[in-house]
Amino acid sequence: MSEFRKWTLHFEDGNNSVDGKRVQDPPGFTGTGGKELVIAGNSKSLNMDVALLKQRRQEAMMSKALGSFKQVGFLCFMMWMSGSQIHLFSIMMLVTGIYQPLSTLFSVNQAIPQDQTGQLELLKPRLVFCAIQIAGLIFALNKLQGMGLLPTNPSDYVSFLKAPVASEFAGGGVRLGR
Repeated sequence: MSEFRKWTLHFEDGNNSVDGKRVQDPPGFTGTGGKELVIAGNSKSLNMDVALLKQRRQEAMMSKALGSFKQVGFLCFMMWMSGSQIHLFSIMMLVTGIYQPLSTLFSVNQAIPQDQTGQLELLKPRLVFCAIQIAGLIFALNKLQGMGLLPTNPSDYVSFLKAPVASEFAGGGVRLGR
């Protein structure tokens, strides 16, 4: 009968070998992963690395600002799909379409937080973020007007007008007086 051998791996030698055979790195593995910012004696290299890090952080802020486009776009699509008839679902989508951009506009500082180092330019990402939210709000208000729920005509305010005082009275067929 044959003996059962237990599996063993010995990584003490540091050359990624098992029983004398070299183990290949997995696909996509780079030996420098996570070590992109290497502090070297060369100050020019350090400045380039800091500039690269700043550029990546700026791109991350911009992508965070553009990330709300998917949410607003999906919400606008759902409002469009709900139709222009006055039903429970279409009104729920309409209220959500108005509430979500407004609440997000008031919390723009949490969505794109202030930079602690003060090196990043946050005006452009915040303006893009606000423009996307305002576009969603405009779409919701247009939908509200299309459903006839937004009072835009003078006839919508007729109930607030007082009835005019009658200047003449007419009596039908009966003689008033002599």
